[in-house]
Amino acid sequence: MLKRMATLGLALGLPLNAIYAATFDSGSWVETLSGTFGILPLSCGYVACCCLIWLGSSGRDRLRHFAPVGRMALTNYVGQSVICTLLFYGTGLGLGGTIGPTLYLPIGFAVYAAQVVTSAWWLQRFRYGPLEWLWRMLTYGEWLPLARRTQGEGPLP
Repeated sequence: MLKRMATLGLALGLPLNAIYAATFDSGSWVETLSGTFGILPLSCGYVACCCLIWLGSSGRDRLRHFAPVGRMALTNYVGQSVICTLLFYGTGLGLGGTIGPTLYLPIGFAVYAAQVVTSAWWLQRFRYGPLEWLWRMLTYGEWLPLARRTQGEGPLP
């Protein structure tokens, strides 16, 4: 099922999104339809591909680099929002209305790649992401140490 979903999703989604990118900002019905009907199959295709990689014999080894990003999901979500606001809105560079959708992809990959590297670096030094740490303290109503435990204190939660 996952192989069919990946094949069908990518076969439908990639061309429709390519058409959408080519007709972006034209205001045409082609832009509207390709954008509307290309999103879901492409998303399903990507998800199915990720699942197939994960279920493969060495999938977990290949995807382990993304685990720190997941452990810092709140920090990365807010960080991505701040970065993209500064890049695309008038409070920063104001690129939002000046570039087409084709340029959003490499920018998105660059932001995500930076978060993968930064998250791994951070979690080598600290137990939680900064916002996850704050959220845990607010949830439990007590001070929690942020620094990594010293050797011999047992596993991290």
